[in-house]
Amino acid sequence: MKTAAREITVYSGDGQKVIGALHRGEQTLVLGETDAGTVVAYIIGLVKPEDRAALLSQEEWERQSTAADRLCAFAQAQVDNGSIYVLGGQGETGSQITEAWITKREHGDAANIKRVVALWKKRLAQGYTNLRAFDCSGLIIRHLLDEKLISGDKTANGIYYDLCDPIDKSALAAGDLVFRKYATSSRMYHVGVYMGDGTVVHAKGRDHGVVREPLSKAGWNRYGRLKCFGGAAAGYYRLLKNDGKPYMSGADVLAVQTALMQKGFSPGEIDGVYGPKTEAAVRAFQSVSGLVVDGIVGPRTWAKLIG
Repeated sequence: MKTAAREITVYSGDGQKVIGALHRGEQTLVLGETDAGTVVAYIIGLVKPEDRAALLSQEEWERQSTAADRLCAFAQAQVDNGSIYVLGGQGETGSQITEAWITKREHGDAANIKRVVALWKKRLAQGYTNLRAFDCSGLIIRHLLDEKLISGDKTANGIYYDLCDPIDKSALAAGDLVFRKYATSSRMYHVGVYMGDGTVVHAKGRDHGVVREPLSKAGWNRYGRLKCFGGAAAGYYRLLKNDGKPYMSGADVLAVQTALMQKGFSPGEIDGVYGPKTEAAVRAFQSVSGLVVDGIVGPRTWAKLIG
């Protein structure tokens, strides 16, 4: 099962102590149920009954998820799998990864080969049998190729200039990309996936593999939104819903609120925040528009409301 909500609190066995959280798109394995909630294996603990609806089957999650959701889920899966960094890696796995292959990808550089092989063997010894190999751009390109959103390879620089619309840091949303630019040129040399909660997943390097770190930690200085996800304009690129505080916010929410008001469905204050009043207005609009009444702005509701 996958988590539909932006965040679900996970409790200890007695249901009293908070021990962690599950984030949207993260895979869970339901082991069983107790009176207090559903036991999940991602973080061993309890999800309270009122949050169970946010655990969706794979099929239902695919129906509700956006392209940005799926990129974030793919990126997180590589962290969970213990994936490693190899120059030019694009998701190779299992028997595809050998010392000979690593040597070829690393152009025979003995020092770099030693670092890659050391982490690879360490991860295998730790039980990461499903690990994959990526470099920073390969992490993004592999997913976009699998989703049939692009047809060729790109470096970090190519991803920024060919595949993205530039955005401000303040506009970052889950599924956007973050970049590092050389100080002396306009060239981008590293890329990661913004996860929507102040963290970034990226193939950090030969000693680290694929990691999830705070946005503030790694010196990101350029930001982009993939054009194949709808670009930087106020087009549809993510599912909008009320998951509770902190509410979703952004230019797309503002566009929804403005369209609702124009069509006679008051969302309350036009503030770009997807709170209860906006959700209620969406439900009212869906009810008279022949849509599923769920208060969620997905591709169909967006198309009817704005498209």
